[in-house]
Amino acid sequence: MKDNRQLKGIIEKHDNWRNSCINLVPSENIMSRDVAKALSSDMGHRYFFSKTFETETGISYEYRGTKHIQELYEVTTQIAKDLFKADYVNLSLLSGHIANLNILFSYCKPGDTIICSDTNMGGYPGLASDKLPSYLGINVEFLPQETIGGQVDIEALEKLILKTRPKIVMLSSSITIFPFPVEEVSALCKLYNIPFCYDASHPLGLIAGGAFQQPFDEGADLIIGSTHKSFPGPQGGIILGRGDQYQAIENATDFIVVDNIHLNRIAALAISMLEMKRFGQDYAKQIIANSKALAKALYSEGFDIAHRERGYTESHQFLMNSNSDYSTFTKNLEETNIILDNSGRVGLNEVTRVGMKENDMPIIASFFRKILEGKNDSKLKCEIREFKSQFNKMQYCFEDNESVLDEI
Repeated sequence: MKDNRQLKGIIEKHDNWRNSCINLVPSENIMSRDVAKALSSDMGHRYFFSKTFETETGISYEYRGTKHIQELYEVTTQIAKDLFKADYVNLSLLSGHIANLNILFSYCKPGDTIICSDTNMGGYPGLASDKLPSYLGINVEFLPQETIGGQVDIEALEKLILKTRPKIVMLSSSITIFPFPVEEVSALCKLYNIPFCYDASHPLGLIAGGAFQQPFDEGADLIIGSTHKSFPGPQGGIILGRGDQYQAIENATDFIVVDNIHLNRIAALAISMLEMKRFGQDYAKQIIANSKALAKALYSEGFDIAHRERGYTESHQFLMNSNSDYSTFTKNLEETNIILDNSGRVGLNEVTRVGMKENDMPIIASFFRKILEGKNDSKLKCEIREFKSQFNKMQYCFEDNESVLDEI
């Protein structure tokens, strides 16, 4: 009983604390009640394989009791195709990282080279030369960029392609502030018959809402991503494609990078996508408006915000130039119920989801200024908690009197 009470206490303390926090981490979001309900469904206990595994001796891993699960998978796949205007959809991936792994397995073998975003320029750490590629024997070259969020030198990229002959070019940025020059890079890749993969882990919700660039329309062959950042779904991954040349991805999925695909996640994702079909346009526009407003307000409070000359941002996040004291600053923010990571990224996903608007951003900026000045005391913490308590109803989701099924 003591262990039970301790565990319950930990969970309750976490939930109560985070519900009273202003979360500005661009990698996180929160699910609606409908999505959370689907995530806790019986499907979370079940197995389903779209392709049966059979041995020469007659052993077959084909599960019964899956007729509704198969229906769910097919319906969710079609919703994804409609939402993202895709010809190919792979819902099996448990995270954006696993989606990256699947792509590497599908297009590369040991000794091959890829070109991706440099971690020093905000590239995804999982594709750093000593991470996934190293363990797969794959060589890594980086897209030529001079600044975080800066433009790609297309001429230098062409020289790099001719020199290294990569098997795939992957945009893989964890700091996505402005649209990427997909049209120019994809045209270059097509010239040399190289697949181009756009990692939309961060802007996926903005893409679904039509408020950011549309990588397929600009020439990308693949879009991969996670479903829980600007896209407000359950934690998981997705691969999307245009055309029909994706058998290699299918071959690298079942029993290679994934076995149990967590079917409750698929159910939750389906509802999240229906929410985005109905509310995604307004949601995505509001995220970007909030992002711009908070960046401007923080700059007015004296903070060093990157890319002021370009309007700070065109996405769900902006970049605060950090220094040696930044880690101490984010710790002080945390102690006063404002959550950031240490990368300098500031994300507006979650606060937008609970209903904050542009006129709320100067208030948040004033909290930053007070904390920077050392006023991170219990009085300020209470002020922040009171402010956050005004935003306790999930927005951009179905109301109690609406049926999610009407949207399929």
